[in-house]
Amino acid sequence: MKKKTAVVLIGIVLVSAVLLLLLCSRTVHKNDEHEIRLEIQLDLDEDIGLFLIESDFGGITASGGSSNADKTMLGRHDVLYWSLEKEHYETVPDASELTLRFTVVSEYCDPNYENIYPEEYLIPMEAFSFSARFGESYSIRIIGGKTQGYHAVTES
Repeated sequence: MKKKTAVVLIGIVLVSAVLLLLLCSRTVHKNDEHEIRLEIQLDLDEDIGLFLIESDFGGITASGGSSNADKTMLGRHDVLYWSLEKEHYETVPDASELTLRFTVVSEYCDPNYENIYPEEYLIPMEAFSFSARFGESYSIRIIGGKTQGYHAVTES
């Protein structure tokens, strides 16, 4: 009887541990009504140095990018998050056309505000647009590699 109880308890502990790990590994982000949130999934042939983002939302342009603080390459399957905060777009309606243009910097370079990097490392993608709204999240997948180029695909 004691052996059976011990086996059941061990089973309960193991199942609980697995469930806890699953719950902790999923990051749930409740989208703020004052931001447009982009979740950018890299699905690339190789790691990259930097990921640059240019946006135009309702005629207001912005640029920035993503890199690792420890100066390592971004992983080929990393997920990047980018948001547009409403406070910077006060004159733009809540829903408007969002145009994005991404550029891959193939080798690591120290990030800079001017987004000036060696030309031989820059691999720009074609710009694309979609209707976006504050309070919403959008998923984008970046596919490809250095030899065939990179492409952005919106996901629903």
